[in-house]
Amino acid sequence: MKKFLFISILLGINSLSFSEEKLNSIKLDDTVVTSENSKETVGNISKNITILTAEEINERGAKTVAEALKYVSNITVKEMAGSDASFDMRGQGSTAVSNVLVMVDGVPINSIDQSGYKTSQIPIDSVEKIEVIPSGGSVLYGDGAIGGMINIVTKNPKEKTNYGNVSFTMGSYDLKEGQVTYGTTVGKKLLLELNYMDRKKEGYRSYQKDNLEAFSLRSKYLLDKGSLGFKYNYYKTKFKAPGYLTKAEMNEDRQQSSINGYRIDGNTEKNRFTGDYVYNIRRDLEFKFLGDFSKENYRSDQRNYKTDIIYLKPQVKYNYLEDNYLVLGTDYYRGKTNIENNSKNNSEIKKESLGIYVINNFNLGDFNFTQGYRRQDVKYKTSSNKFRDKTFKENAFELSGSYGYSDTGKTYLSYTRAFRSPNTDELGFWDPNNDFKSQKTDTYELGIKDYIGNVYISTSIFHIETENEIYFDKIKYRNTNYNGKTKRRGIDVSLEEYFGKLKLSQSVTYLHTEFENNKAIPGIPKIKGVFNINYQLTEKINLNNSWEYYGKMFKNDDLKNEGEKLDDYILTGINIQYKLNERFILEGGVKNLFNEKYYDYASYGSEKDSYYPAPERNYYGKITYIF
Repeated sequence: MKKFLFISILLGINSLSFSEEKLNSIKLDDTVVTSENSKETVGNISKNITILTAEEINERGAKTVAEALKYVSNITVKEMAGSDASFDMRGQGSTAVSNVLVMVDGVPINSIDQSGYKTSQIPIDSVEKIEVIPSGGSVLYGDGAIGGMINIVTKNPKEKTNYGNVSFTMGSYDLKEGQVTYGTTVGKKLLLELNYMDRKKEGYRSYQKDNLEAFSLRSKYLLDKGSLGFKYNYYKTKFKAPGYLTKAEMNEDRQQSSINGYRIDGNTEKNRFTGDYVYNIRRDLEFKFLGDFSKENYRSDQRNYKTDIIYLKPQVKYNYLEDNYLVLGTDYYRGKTNIENNSKNNSEIKKESLGIYVINNFNLGDFNFTQGYRRQDVKYKTSSNKFRDKTFKENAFELSGSYGYSDTGKTYLSYTRAFRSPNTDELGFWDPNNDFKSQKTDTYELGIKDYIGNVYISTSIFHIETENEIYFDKIKYRNTNYNGKTKRRGIDVSLEEYFGKLKLSQSVTYLHTEFENNKAIPGIPKIKGVFNINYQLTEKINLNNSWEYYGKMFKNDDLKNEGEKLDDYILTGINIQYKLNERFILEGGVKNLFNEKYYDYASYGSEKDSYYPAPERNYYGKITYIF
């Protein structure tokens, strides 16, 4: 009944109309920098792209990147009480952390192991927008973009002297967060911005803590024919993760921590340096260079490791015959992890890759065609005797065509071949009876973007087939490749309407998955829907109400679908913002308004299941001073 009511509301809104003056602000004209590493509009890209702007993130009261991405229907956010969130796009399941590429300003932040990416240290107030491109990025970014990519675009410094803001947030579970931003212009060409954030939070469960201190420097030097940018980010965290609970422990007290549930007490420290250079050689020829170096130290009572990563990406874009262009580029990646185990069985693992790619886009009347190809070699070397050195030689392809059948409407058809090599953790725990193979995925997508009856709609149907899918076999207790093909197919629907001061947005994703013997891939809801209501009550008061629906799903690791499914659930949140004047803003909200008891993560076991209970109803308040 809950599912029926939610989807009826979600899709029944469309019979209403909205004001014409809002049409120009709809998503078709939003720019995306992720697609070809240069600006392109949503309407011209043959993918069902979602863009979360800073305004939308702020209106919905999201306090982290993970909270913001919960409002995207084709992403399921997984958190495990104390660990950083992982983002499952289009049904990747338990390996989503390795199958979705996450970037900050175009630089991949995925680690070389299963620790994935850490987005909790990114101040949400510094985010300009978040670009979500399902089943995209394999040609431009290569290894790991199986499910798609997420690009977190941070704000550029402003051409303004002495500006910034100070904010303080308090909330449930002893949340206290302070943030200061200051920016200025030195001379006429050098733009600078500093940000400092300190956050302390005890967490929903006992033995849970998440303390973060982060600092960033962003600069941009304006050139006559381009720009030179530099960014420095530093953060350190101290955390406690309470681990899992059994069913019996859940029934006893869902907020407790069990000493048998793999509790972790640790800290992380990371330095990251990023530089970018853009030079317009002439009007039709642009050169871009992106470089990034990061150094991370992780220590816990389970294991310690140090990871260094360097990433270099030069690219040339040539515009020809008006709206046509050709992109040529290469990228180099080198990662090294030194692992110190409590057993003193230390090891060093290196991953090195070199890729070259070409993308061509040309128009023929109302038709647009894109072709892309990437060649990438990935090498692993290790001092451990757990696995031998390995080299993968991979290819990625993209073919797409679109037809503009009206001034606002466009339909498209695309094919993408993506790949993923095993990460270092998977290689180190591989089934010795099977050779290492990279995972290859073919995606076919048909979509449409248009205004229909004064409603913006973006919808697509997709079919995904994966060969040699990498998964963890709990019986053998080893990673291996699945011999047959796994399949995912479904539909994404996104709608947006305006009624004067009222803005409505809805999206729903239906996903059917097939693993071995037509079994569903575990850990994936068949339906996820998002419904958001935003109302500008007065010039000073803004109200926002969000709804998220998650369908039933098998627990993670239940490959044979033997266990019971997790129940479906609906989450509701309310956020209110009040502008006292041009400088002071007050904000407050409630998350999980109806106190739904659900799980961020649950895993199936032959003897016992494990659960990570999610927070119940919780509150927050924030005050911001702008100068």
